Amino acid sequence: MPNAFGGFLHISPLSNLSSSTSLPPSPSSALASNCIRDYFGPMVQTVADCLVSRGSSTLSELVAYIKAACVRDWNQERGRLVDALNSKMGNAHEERGMYYNGKKVHMNKARGSEMAGFITDPTHIRAALLVLLQHSLIAVSGGKPKDSAGSHEAAVEVKADPTSSHTHYTYTFLADRARLLPRYPRYVERARQTVDENGAMIVETLLIHGRMRAEDVLACVWDVIKRGMDAEGEDAASNSGNTDDAAKDWDEDEPSMEEIEAFFSSDKVTSSNSGGEKASRKQQALRDIVASFKKLTEAGYIEGVKPIITAQEMIHLQDKEKEAADGIRGGEFEFNVDADGTIVASDKKKRPRSASVEDSKTSKKMKQSSQLTGDENDVNDYGGTQSQPDNPEIVAHLEPLRKLIPPGSVYRVNTGMCHASLRAMIIGRMVQEFYGPQANMKSNAKDDNNLLHAGGIVTAALTFGARQEHAPIEQILGLEESEEDKHRRMAEWGAFTPSDIVPYLPADALKAMQSLVGGTLQNLSATLIRMSQLKYPPIVVQVEDASGHPSGGKFEICTRQLLQRLRDRILHRIITQRHGLVAARIVSLLHVKGHMESDAIAEDAMVPAKEAREILHRLHRDKYVNLFDMHMTKTHNSATAIYLWHVIQDRLLEAVLNDVYLAIFHLRLRRQHEVEVGKDWMDRAKEAGATEENAHEEDKRRYHKFCKGLERLDCACLQLDETLMVLKDL
Repeated sequence: MPNAFGGFLHISPLSNLSSSTSLPPSPSSALASNCIRDYFGPMVQTVADCLVSRGSSTLSELVAYIKAACVRDWNQERGRLVDALNSKMGNAHEERGMYYNGKKVHMNKARGSEMAGFITDPTHIRAALLVLLQHSLIAVSGGKPKDSAGSHEAAVEVKADPTSSHTHYTYTFLADRARLLPRYPRYVERARQTVDENGAMIVETLLIHGRMRAEDVLACVWDVIKRGMDAEGEDAASNSGNTDDAAKDWDEDEPSMEEIEAFFSSDKVTSSNSGGEKASRKQQALRDIVASFKKLTEAGYIEGVKPIITAQEMIHLQDKEKEAADGIRGGEFEFNVDADGTIVASDKKKRPRSASVEDSKTSKKMKQSSQLTGDENDVNDYGGTQSQPDNPEIVAHLEPLRKLIPPGSVYRVNTGMCHASLRAMIIGRMVQEFYGPQANMKSNAKDDNNLLHAGGIVTAALTFGARQEHAPIEQILGLEESEEDKHRRMAEWGAFTPSDIVPYLPADALKAMQSLVGGTLQNLSATLIRMSQLKYPPIVVQVEDASGHPSGGKFEICTRQLLQRLRDRILHRIITQRHGLVAARIVSLLHVKGHMESDAIAEDAMVPAKEAREILHRLHRDKYVNLFDMHMTKTHNSATAIYLWHVIQDRLLEAVLNDVYLAIFHLRLRRQHEVEVGKDWMDRAKEAGATEENAHEEDKRRYHKFCKGLERLDCACLQLDETLMVLKDL
């Protein structure tokens, strides 16, 4: 059988797949590995696959295992000759300044190319590990000296020195977080809907860079907006030359007052006279960006994280605090490795040159001020501004918000809040489908008119609950909170009063309730009481009785029941599309009634017994249903045994999830293969204005067909990813 993918390679040397065309034993891990390769390249995929196959590992273990898998068999004598050649020829040409054009002779020891994922250099492995760490795709644990791991003093907290070669950290790959990489455009669109366009640009910048300082995020977004304004100004200036022609026409014919007002209010005159307004527009854009960043921080869409501190910065902290700072508590440190993969310290702790205490204090203040002002010696791993200070205009706009955004704070996108916001939107849409205007068209009951805005109310309540969980004011401001207060706050998650969700209500629902007798709060409380009476599915439950309550009652959304209803609908549709309507009916019967024999299933499903048995065996083959055999005697005679069919919901969900993982994995492979095959078409399309190679009608038809195929694959991937999000991540 020929290989449909040809020479298409999508696996790393350490992948758990035996070949490029084999089925993955773990579809979720295969999908995560493919996402890593698509977004970060084959070298990072090799390191991620090593962490998947070996589990939690240290840097030295990663280097040793990857080198053992990627290094080919090479002659030791050839290596000795290369070293001798470098030493002799280097000494001979040292006076002339000729040392192989400044480069040594290296012997390739890898079994394949780096584009295929074969890496043997420890520095490349370290760089790939830092990429995963920067994007929060690995978890760091440990930080204790290796000798004290198995001692009897393990219970005592041991603070590690990150500059010591005896300190070992363990890294664990987060496959579930790697699967979220294709979902990043959905997060950006959600930020655009909830905040504004500037908020979407901020979220997109953070998703691209992983984590950044607040000053660097604002600088990147502001630069993009300024470039857009400059481009618009150039276009307007090119069109402003037509104003002279209009003035010449006035000399021949006397214009009216309406024509004069229309001329001076046109874009041509405005653009020609907008040179003085450009600076004010840019300042207003900066204020809008800072306001959007503040909204995202208060809403919990971005969260502060501990920075990846370098060894030099860790030494500064040790000098400041006079203690050995723990690398995990103070942030993961940036390590260095030698050619053999051994961790070495980049800097050593030195005594201050000044002999007096005052001089040492002065040097400490200089270090601290250089860190805050962004001096040339400042070490910044998040924005690429190591040699440039922070923009003073951005710093000035952030000064009133320093309690919310401390200097040098590092942020990343909070995927938990993004999923909570998407969950509120999806569940609200489902409730609106049940009780919205379209559902009430078939009913003449007047009581159902109170449920016209049920979906918007559910979305507002779940949004308020997400803010309670992911954006508490104590956590945002960094205030100290006792354990008792923390547990009390966690117990209140999801509970709300009508006045709590009023700011999150849609505009149409709020306007409709304001126009009714009694006002917004009274009508909202009455609607929530009416929703609490619905039982299939339950939507709202009353935590505190609304009668006599000063705030109109306390309620809570039945999130678990609504999600289960939505997942059951998805499972029923998946089984129907794969095995037919009768198979989905049989699974629903087994889910409701439990253990049943095949004859009873055939009778309840209203199908022949033979057809029911065939469908049951197909479902059992795909692990959708389970078979329980109950033997009547000790001889285990199959003729006298009773066979009962039943459904285990967790196993059914796991089987469907594996099918969804595998479908997304195959669709992504198909799209990557199509892009590789049609790379020439894409390059020719980019140069369509400079060459006439695509002028032929047949080439245009094939190119449009190719683009339409990619669009269909993208739509299928997005739909399956939304299904996976509902089944797994919400």
